[in-house]
Amino acid sequence: MNHEPDAGKGRVLVVDDEMLNRILLSTSLQESGYTVETADDGHQALQMLHAQPFDAVLLDLIMPRMDGFQVLAAMKQDTALRRTPVIVISSMDDMDSIVRCIEMGATDYLAKPFNPALLHARIRGSLASLHEERMALLREQFAQATAVQEDERQRIARELHDGLVPALAGLSIRLHTAGKRLEREGHPVAEEIRELSEQAQSSSQDIRRLIHDLRPVALDELGLVPALRQHFARCEREHGLAVDLVANEVERLPAVVETALFRIVQEAVNNVLRHAHAQKVSVTLGRKADRVELRVVDDGQGFDIQVPRSGRHVGLWSMRERVEQLGGQFEVRSAPGAGTAVTVLIPL
Repeated sequence: MNHEPDAGKGRVLVVDDEMLNRILLSTSLQESGYTVETADDGHQALQMLHAQPFDAVLLDLIMPRMDGFQVLAAMKQDTALRRTPVIVISSMDDMDSIVRCIEMGATDYLAKPFNPALLHARIRGSLASLHEERMALLREQFAQATAVQEDERQRIARELHDGLVPALAGLSIRLHTAGKRLEREGHPVAEEIRELSEQAQSSSQDIRRLIHDLRPVALDELGLVPALRQHFARCEREHGLAVDLVANEVERLPAVVETALFRIVQEAVNNVLRHAHAQKVSVTLGRKADRVELRVVDDGQGFDIQVPRSGRHVGLWSMRERVEQLGGQFEVRSAPGAGTAVTVLIPL
């Protein structure tokens, strides 16, 4: 995955009390495609930073009223600004000033007059680091949301499995028994009672399917392979799609890995059902000492992975994020008329 930021989308704030310096820096950055705003003192800079987001700040040190050290200190004390990269550009080139700025949290330090090539290299590096940090934060938030979602799915599935399903099953049996008795007595409501019994039984089956979609009981109680077999049996029964599963009967994987792999297979097979029009689907699951490998291959119509298709690509994004959360590798290969292959490698 390429995380290189687009320079054309980088917003840079230039803070310097000298107009000529602001013009030189702005012109140089704008010619390279950056969006540039300027501030002529520290107070104005902080106001602008709070008013709109910036990807980097070029900060002079010697300014009236509020110098660069004070601006830097204020930014690092502000939770909304402390991660914004700050490159100090100053005529103060003594080692004490440089060390002080770096210790206060500056990303880099350049002496005036600045070298344009070096400046651009430092900004690109700062933006790349910021982008990686933001992506890591997003992945962490996604992982937390996924964990909360799975816990809630598990809770609801167990409540349905332990409460509503037995209650409906019992209701169906009692209605069936009552209907038989009324039928022997020739009671006019016997047929209606029989229909109610069938409705209760049908509702129980619907809820069992819902439980499976929320969180298969087999996944928690028996493990990944039995849960996959159960899922594939349902796919064949309800959709006529036969899935060939090749998996070694191995010891249980960590719960977070089993959940991720099951959801990836579930999403991949759902994509086959919705889009691929495949005749054959094969799922291969194998474990080595240091990793687990999963492959889902279909012989369907395939697709061009470069062409945006919102439904399919959201599913692919979700699968990729689950794998990257676990430090694994995710690959999709497909082409029109050539089927699709999803490969996942997760370290153990």
